[in-house]
Amino acid sequence: MTWAGHVLRAAAPGQGRTPVIEAALECAGDRDRWSRGREVFELVRRGWAEEEQFTQEQRILFRLAELVGKVAHNEAGPPPFFDHHAGWQIGPLAWQLASAAPDRDVRDRIADALGERPPEPLDG
Repeated sequence: MTWAGHVLRAAAPGQGRTPVIEAALECAGDRDRWSRGREVFELVRRGWAEEEQFTQEQRILFRLAELVGKVAHNEAGPPPFFDHHAGWQIGPLAWQLASAAPDRDVRDRIADALGERPPEPLDG
């Protein structure tokens, strides 16, 4: 669960982070809050109401936050549990964001959190 939070923190810019992303990061960073994972998941889902206005990167960040909520709930929450493969989706999704990110610092932070380097984006 902590790893999922590290990946989301690496992917989310410090300034301009949405309250939804902050809530997911706070949940991931504190074992006592993991039982609130379902609440975080539902908060993220409500945030999707503005999806049409999101960039691809923002959609991926929200999806990562949603997965953090799922994993936290699965670790600490009561049944019913979310899909068992939620945690497995975090790495590939973060990899997708890192590969598309124009900012090398973002790619490097995500790669460090994942433990590997994504391929460099292709130029035009």
